[in-house]
Amino acid sequence: MIIKKLDLYMIRLFIAPFLMIYSTIFIIFMIQFFWSQIDELTGKNISIFIILKFILYFGISIIPLVTPIALLLTSIIIFGDFSENQELIAIKSSGISLFRVMIPILGITFVLSIGLYLFSDFVIPKAKMKVKKLGYKISLTHPSLKLKEGIFINLFPNFFIKIDRKSINSNYLHNIFIFFYGKNSLVNTILSQRGVLIPNQEDGSIQLKLMNGVLYSENLNGPKKEQSSYQIVEFDTLIQNFKIPSEYNIKNLDDNDYDFYQTLNTKNLIQKINFLKKENYKKINTEKSKIYLAKLQLELQKKFTFPVTCIIMFLTGAPLGAIIRKGGIGYPTMIALIIFIIYYTLLTITQNKVEKTEICPWIGAWIPNFIFFPVSIWMTYKTVMDDFYII
Repeated sequence: MIIKKLDLYMIRLFIAPFLMIYSTIFIIFMIQFFWSQIDELTGKNISIFIILKFILYFGISIIPLVTPIALLLTSIIIFGDFSENQELIAIKSSGISLFRVMIPILGITFVLSIGLYLFSDFVIPKAKMKVKKLGYKISLTHPSLKLKEGIFINLFPNFFIKIDRKSINSNYLHNIFIFFYGKNSLVNTILSQRGVLIPNQEDGSIQLKLMNGVLYSENLNGPKKEQSSYQIVEFDTLIQNFKIPSEYNIKNLDDNDYDFYQTLNTKNLIQKINFLKKENYKKINTEKSKIYLAKLQLELQKKFTFPVTCIIMFLTGAPLGAIIRKGGIGYPTMIALIIFIIYYTLLTITQNKVEKTEICPWIGAWIPNFIFFPVSIWMTYKTVMDDFYII
């Protein structure tokens, strides 16, 4: 009876702080995302409804990252406060171990881990797919948003554009370099001092209005069109309409270029990996195929690593809170931040090495957990055995 009351007490003690801390961390990430994207999303005639949808989908995608942090900080605060108020000593004196006190919250952590896996497998891929669809629609209605200064951008099929500068207070582009393929796959090149992209949402075309430039056009001559010639035209104003093919939609975007592997669930990832390994084995020898396969395998492993990280973070935070004997927000928050920064740094380094095919994907995905798991078990064991304390 005493044990049941203790379990209920620990659960009540855990739920309210966890929800509050989870909400706070989630809001911080959302604010950081909004401020990082504010220049791209505001002042571009994009409706507030679309901006809110982008923020919502981003919020869904960061849940696997927020959950371990929230569990770590909550466990440090709860058990730090528990130890600071001498409640832990009173419970131990009655013959109940620290690990037995941890069991109800550990059970909740297991449930959260399973829920996080299901959420990552069913909800997040759909959210990322909607983000890509939304981004694609915006790129059609606001094509200049996709442009980056000094970089060639494949704006739509067979059309590449580079600009030196965007006007801050207008939609004008400066020092434009364009090349595109016309009929019979002939190359056309345009250099222009200034221009603007005008989308036509009714027929799905984009009008390109250029000022003060030169058009270099390749033509086929002769009855059999076997000979080619080059035409150079200088212009003050050039207006060209480019029709985007109807089949060029979100379903046909190339996997490698658009990171479509992030929109796949576990089953689809396994099928894709097996297809690349078995059916397309000879093509995997290319560097690009190897990198893409590594990204697929990494994405598959990440479906499982974050749920396991939740358990590890709790097993790290609970004994740590009992050791430091400090409740409140300040001290536990500082410790939780240090631990998470170390974990996230390891995760980022290993993921970058996986994407460069320098290490095996499953090893890269699990290295941070392999490091933290024995540490968490050791800390739990030492604390349960009353082997060390920090005064």
